[in-house]
Amino acid sequence: MLNYPFTFPKTRARLVKRVNRFVVEVDIEGRREKAYLANPGRLWELFLPGTELVLTPARDTGKLPYTVLACYKDDLPVLLHTHLTNRIIRYLIEKSFLLPYENYRVKKAEPAYRRHRFDLLLEHCRSGEEYYLEIKSCTLFNGRLAMFPDAVTTRGANHLYRLKELSDTGVQTGCLFVVMNPRISYFLPAYHIDPDFARASLAVKDDVQLKAVAVGFDKNFTEIESAGEIPIPFNFLSGELADRGVYMLLIKIYQAITLPIGSLGEICFNEGYYVYAGSARSGLSKRINRHMRKNKVQRWHIDYLTAEASKIIPVPVITAENLECQMAGRLQEIADRTVTGFGSSDCRCPGHLFYFAENPLTLDHFIDLIQDYRLRIPAEKLARLFALQQDINI
Repeated sequence: MLNYPFTFPKTRARLVKRVNRFVVEVDIEGRREKAYLANPGRLWELFLPGTELVLTPARDTGKLPYTVLACYKDDLPVLLHTHLTNRIIRYLIEKSFLLPYENYRVKKAEPAYRRHRFDLLLEHCRSGEEYYLEIKSCTLFNGRLAMFPDAVTTRGANHLYRLKELSDTGVQTGCLFVVMNPRISYFLPAYHIDPDFARASLAVKDDVQLKAVAVGFDKNFTEIESAGEIPIPFNFLSGELADRGVYMLLIKIYQAITLPIGSLGEICFNEGYYVYAGSARSGLSKRINRHMRKNKVQRWHIDYLTAEASKIIPVPVITAENLECQMAGRLQEIADRTVTGFGSSDCRCPGHLFYFAENPLTLDHFIDLIQDYRLRIPAEKLARLFALQQDINI
């Protein structure tokens, strides 16, 4: 078992590709190896080809030879091994290093409540009052803002509702979001990615203590050297969370195909990837769900393509601003080609469908674009909001 502090052997490597949710292929000084990844998240913004990883040799030689511990982003180590997060938090609580829980000690790991297990059962040092704590590891961040989760998690929302049920019996409960970046100033539930989790957070926040801490490791990636609580601006979340915004559809075409596209006539779609930019001033989730269906009345240009697509990945951005044409313009700058006239009959854009020979999710410019809309723009709004509040307080 890997324990904290991380005094065990560590090896540097470079990411080649993610084989599946729990296996990655890595390059160790020119040698290709497989490594176990204890993190089911998407990790789009972290797992670009060539990303530096921290591995440790596997204790069990019958399995994969290495285990992924962390990756580097902006010269900082980001812990990826989700099981280790719980051990770190347990250690910090036992040493009274986490201010939100400085008056508690750990009574039990993985306590059961009905058919559910939480991460830790704490006990108040003086009163003996029990406190059930769920821990979430957060690796999605950009600039000063972090969000959780990085993929839809019905399990995560269920955890919050189970904590609420427990709190209704008079027991103290909480959920701690552990952000793996000490430079972060704010945390939010990832309302672009999982609106249901964001709504669950708002629904339980008055009964379940939702906290976030930003942690930083030492230069040797051995132990935590900083752990500070950061705010969760629920009022901002409540104002932003609505079913409208812009979106991209990442479409995979496995082999070239020619399709009739309404008034545009026949268009040849090459093997590769296409990204479509669209918007919905209301009913964003319904619009995206319609795009994902194969059988539908072909109303828009994109309907003809999605009906034949090999794979579709939606990338929604919840916003009140009309950013569709701006998003299309940014995609045009990084794409290999624009499909002229596609999806742009009601605007002056050259097109709203763009061809990429390579998977855009492996391209840093495309990931930066997603991060800008989902995190950088909200972070700038939050910075202005907090600055205004400080001016009022002064």
